[in-house]
Amino acid sequence: MNWPNGLTVGRLILGPVVLICLLAGAVRLAFYLFLVAMLTDLWDGYLARRSNNVTEFGKLMDPLADKVLVSLVLFGLLFLGLPYMRIWMVAAIVGRELLILGCRTGVLKSGEGFVTSRIAQWKTASQMAWIAAILLYLTVRSSVGTPLTPSLSTHIETVLWIMGACAVVLTIVSGAEYLLSGRGVAGAGDSVARAERGERS
Repeated sequence: MNWPNGLTVGRLILGPVVLICLLAGAVRLAFYLFLVAMLTDLWDGYLARRSNNVTEFGKLMDPLADKVLVSLVLFGLLFLGLPYMRIWMVAAIVGRELLILGCRTGVLKSGEGFVTSRIAQWKTASQMAWIAAILLYLTVRSSVGTPLTPSLSTHIETVLWIMGACAVVLTIVSGAEYLLSGRGVAGAGDSVARAERGERS
């Protein structure tokens, strides 16, 4: 365990905490904790690269922590019944993340290297930005002394819906890019084949 991996584990723990805050109605606290989680995502990668301390644990757990954080917060926001948070958006994002996580695990177990594509980085950034914007909007709406005008709220919610749609598109495109490259299928298949050879031996 080192500092980058410690930050990754911390982000993994923050996912359920943010979900609990949302379900309990503590939107402002959920927003602040989500910002902290986003910062750990930026900081742990920077520390690992700067110290040349990239571990197998970090390669697996860093994307897992991102996926757990995003998925749990999306479920929490979906529970709130927000008009700009649709079930098909959550299903597309969570389904893609679970599928690619399994393929990625197979690649790493097969001993092959794994390089995150640029579009996958944009995908993660778009998801995080969308969630942060929603939490900020909910925080402001519950904090201001004078309620936001219906017109302003409509414009903001339209922007949030567009951000969500863009995040979904990037999520699907990045998943398709990975699967079409053959890395996920080949890595997972190679991992299964090795496991079977081990059992027969």
